[in-house]
Amino acid sequence: MDLDVQGAFMKVCCYYWSKECNVTRKQIKTLIPKQWSTLLDAELFKIEEEAISIKWLDEQYKQRLVEHKRNVSNGKKGGLSRAKALRKDKIRKDNTDPYLTTTFIK
Repeated sequence: MDLDVQGAFMKVCCYYWSKECNVTRKQIKTLIPKQWSTLLDAELFKIEEEAISIKWLDEQYKQRLVEHKRNVSNGKKGGLSRAKALRKDKIRKDNTDPYLTTTFIK
């Protein structure tokens, strides 16, 4: 495969990833018009109902989505527990007012 075609494939991969793995045939054809037929012949991606599919990028994208959802969930748990701890600390500080004393002057 020529360097020109390899570069075109990398361009397609970057564009495909930036569009969240949802790209049409027309978009790719306008992106790389000269190398389009060569890439089709190389069978580096599939075309299903006008949508382009690059298998290895689709797999990575699905893994990233799962990881992202897990990280969001864990971040939310950590944020909630920290907020809860800060609220408890604030309540303790509010209950101990330095200007109020419990001893009375006789």
